[in-house]
Amino acid sequence: MKLCFIGGGNPSTGELDDVMNYLSHHVEVGSKMLIIPFATEDSKIDRWFNSAKQSFGDIGMEHIKLLDYRLTSQEMKDEIKDHDVLYFSGGRPEKLMESLYAKDLIQTIKGFPGLMVGVSAGALLFCRDCIITKDEDYPETQIIRGLDLVNFSVEVHYEGANDEELLPLSNDRDIYAIPDGSAIFWDHEEATPIHNILHFRKGTKQILGEG
Repeated sequence: MKLCFIGGGNPSTGELDDVMNYLSHHVEVGSKMLIIPFATEDSKIDRWFNSAKQSFGDIGMEHIKLLDYRLTSQEMKDEIKDHDVLYFSGGRPEKLMESLYAKDLIQTIKGFPGLMVGVSAGALLFCRDCIITKDEDYPETQIIRGLDLVNFSVEVHYEGANDEELLPLSNDRDIYAIPDGSAIFWDHEEATPIHNILHFRKGTKQILGEG
């Protein structure tokens, strides 16, 4: 299993070009990608789908499909097993986790052997603890249970405004804060930063990566 945590960014402006270039070395020709949009509001799903098609189409991926929420649980499991890459869109992480539980997909996803890409809320999903820091959508910082695929947490769309929240939370867990345009590629216990990310650990902050 390989994971890519993308903090956010606008692919149409080239903000994610370096991230996609890195991923191009980990996606085989002919791979099939399934987009799981359950964190996203219905009105925004088409935008996410078109954005993902553009980004991954540019690195040679031609088969890109959207997982339909109207499918049965078994049909969804079959779709997941029939693809090589899973892509989790942004939105609300609690909505995403609730949907995965409702459709009984947790174990299928945890057992997925290929590459999984998460953007924003989709990246939070991979962690043991999903830290949702306060913003215009969340008046208070909250922590929900994630898939527990890695033993660290991430902060997405990082701009430095939530350091006072992250520093004490890092006493109990490692936190990687990922700005827009940056990412972490995780492969067999090794985390590689793509552009600068911040590592919060034991109440301290350190910059990792280059550029």
